[in-house]
Amino acid sequence: MPAAAAGAFSMLIARVQLDRIEELLAEFSRPQSEMRPLAFYQAHHLAILAMLRSVGHVLQKVDADTSQKKAWLADSWPRWTSEPIFSEFIELERNRLLKEFRGGIESGNPAIITTGAVADPFAPSGASLRVALDVGQLLAADGSRLLDRLRDAIDFWRRHLAEAEAAFADLCSARR
Repeated sequence: MPAAAAGAFSMLIARVQLDRIEELLAEFSRPQSEMRPLAFYQAHHLAILAMLRSVGHVLQKVDADTSQKKAWLADSWPRWTSEPIFSEFIELERNRLLKEFRGGIESGNPAIITTGAVADPFAPSGASLRVALDVGQLLAADGSRLLDRLRDAIDFWRRHLAEAEAAFADLCSARR
C-alpha cells in the first residue's frame, strides 16, 4: 500500500523485510554464466528461509505496536499458520535447516552441474568449492521444487501482510 494512500499509516517493517527476501531470491535464482562458491548458495538458501519465517516475528514484535493490532494479529495468526505453505514449508524447512542443520545444499546435490576447487587464502581450508548450480532443480524436503515453494511462501506473506496493512489502517482510522 503506498504511504500516501494509507494516510497516517506507514509501511510495515515486515513488508520491507519481505522486499529484501524477494531481492535475495532474485539473486539466488539468477542464471549464472560462471561458477560461484557453494557457500554463496548455502548462505542465500539459509537467509531466505530464516527471513521467511521471521516475517511473522517482525509483524508481531515491531509492527503490531498497539494492543488493538496485537489482538488482531493474535486472532489471525492461528489461521495463517494452519495454511500448508506455512506449516509444511516455511516452518518445516526453517527448522530443518536452522534447528537440525539438515537439508541444505551440499556438494553431492543433483542440482550441481559442475564442481571445482580453487585456492582461496581467505577460506578456512585454503580452498573454496565452486559450483555451477541449476537452482531450478533444487528440491524442498517434500520433494517439490524449492524455487516454487519459495515463491509460494512469498505470495503467502504478500497476502497476509496486505491483510494486516488493511486491518491496521482501519484500526488507526478508528482511533481518530
